[in-house]
Amino acid sequence: MSTVFAPKLEAPPGAKLGRPSDWLTAKERAEVTEKSLGRGLWLLGIHYFLYFVTMAVAVAPLPIIVNIAAGVANGALIGLLFLIGHDSGHSAFVPDRVLNRWITRLVFLPCLHSRSQWEVVHNRTHHRYTNLKGFDYVWAPMSKEEYDRASKPRQFLERIYRGPFGPLIYYWFEFWIPKLIIPVTKQMRAEWKSHLPDSFFVILVGGGLVAFIGVLGSLLSPERPLWLVMLLGWFIPFVVWNYLMALSIFLQHNHPKVPWFDDRNEWSFYGGNIRGTAHVDLPFDFLSLFKWVMLHHAHHALPSIPGYKLTEAQAKLIKRYGSDVVRYRFGIGAYRDIYKKCKLFDYDRKQWLDFDGNPTAAPIELDASDRDAVFAMKNQALLQPSTGPRVAPRRPARVPQREVVDGRHKSAHGDTSADR
Repeated sequence: MSTVFAPKLEAPPGAKLGRPSDWLTAKERAEVTEKSLGRGLWLLGIHYFLYFVTMAVAVAPLPIIVNIAAGVANGALIGLLFLIGHDSGHSAFVPDRVLNRWITRLVFLPCLHSRSQWEVVHNRTHHRYTNLKGFDYVWAPMSKEEYDRASKPRQFLERIYRGPFGPLIYYWFEFWIPKLIIPVTKQMRAEWKSHLPDSFFVILVGGGLVAFIGVLGSLLSPERPLWLVMLLGWFIPFVVWNYLMALSIFLQHNHPKVPWFDDRNEWSFYGGNIRGTAHVDLPFDFLSLFKWVMLHHAHHALPSIPGYKLTEAQAKLIKRYGSDVVRYRFGIGAYRDIYKKCKLFDYDRKQWLDFDGNPTAAPIELDASDRDAVFAMKNQALLQPSTGPRVAPRRPARVPQREVVDGRHKSAHGDTSADR
């Protein structure tokens, strides 16, 4: 049977729960979505400069350990450049739409991503159907029944994905290779002609950037073989980037208190974009772009907010929705707890399971009837960073009121083409 929870918190007239008009005034929305050309170009310039500096150090005639450290830093810079492209891909980095598109193309060169295919995968699929299995495929968990039907190799792969080393391979196999270079998947073939210009741009210009790494390394360290130059200057950074990307999107949408849905009639914007994401406080005060992207609810609720305005916007969203916002501080212990508990998902009970089907966390309550009471609580916050929104107080213990509906709607599995 499917269990349905009916939120009792009413949105303002004309607004819907989770939508920007429910947690932002018109003036506040204008303020948090205002883009700055100067700030955008400064962020673009400094991060690309650091990318080339770390690239040069990675292939320079220095001790190997220094090269490796620079390669790791270069991989982090690829991720930071990607985050600029993530914002500009939403036209949320600088004021001009055309300039945003070209910035996206340029910062996607180090990670070898097609701008137009990313738009389909991310903007038109993940954001449109957040945490709705069969549509959103970003770390979508298997059900126990689906896992049992899978082949032994596929079960083994799922166990790798949802373990400590999963982020090392997940993004390569599930996104980059099949979906983000050439339009070969069913979803991309629907508009393959429109994707070809960006695919050629990535292959030719991005491929030229990879070749440049080899040339630069050969000039700086002619005594080193080309394979070693490419290992230090391209492969290690690319592995680091892929790991950071996979880890980030795992943390944003997998947590013992984050629900997933397999029924489109049960899913809602609020369930996917507010309940279905996590706010992750990072344990450092540098790398602002990484910190901003982990303030994920406000980004999902209103993707046109620039990263550099997300702190303010997330604070307003938390003030409105209280403990419906899942928030925690990242650390090795927190990460271990998540990947140990979040193996499979019971879509009926809204509960995370292990691979044997045993519950690893309590069923996730989607009832919002006591959210107003939460606002009045003054519990000690778990974490109060020097910048950014404050931690929402915990929901008091109670017995939820559930409305049980007999029968199951058919799962909304099917074509994930961009025209849905």
